[in-house]
Amino acid sequence: MKDWKQILYDIYAPEIGSIWAAPNGIWTNSFASNKSETDYHPSVVGKVSSCRTSCQIVPGTSKDYRKGSCVFKVKLNTTDPACPLSYFLIDLWMTFSKSDLLTLKQGWNGIENLSEVQIKAFKQQIKFCKGIDV
Repeated sequence: MKDWKQILYDIYAPEIGSIWAAPNGIWTNSFASNKSETDYHPSVVGKVSSCRTSCQIVPGTSKDYRKGSCVFKVKLNTTDPACPLSYFLIDLWMTFSKSDLLTLKQGWNGIENLSEVQIKAFKQQIKFCKGIDV
């Protein structure tokens, strides 16, 4: 059983690579134009600030979009062969307050976290594209 400090940390400081479902309406860019504004897209917590009051959310879309060096590709449900790939747009992110993050629905298509290999690759993509150390 976890102690109360670890439980609070898990709630308020999600790990890099934690997948959330974010409403399409929060994005001001047209990358998610294949979805209605009320629909949901996968999103990834890209970086939690040192003061832990804000974080960067990286959007993803199940549509093949802008494939390239700044797009991180992941199969969200590895046990379902019919599950589409999702492309997380590392070169596009929004700053979120922690309270906004906690209102989003965690988990997408049955997957809540990326694998260790995916997390390592995801961090490398962020470093290459955004020039930040994660």
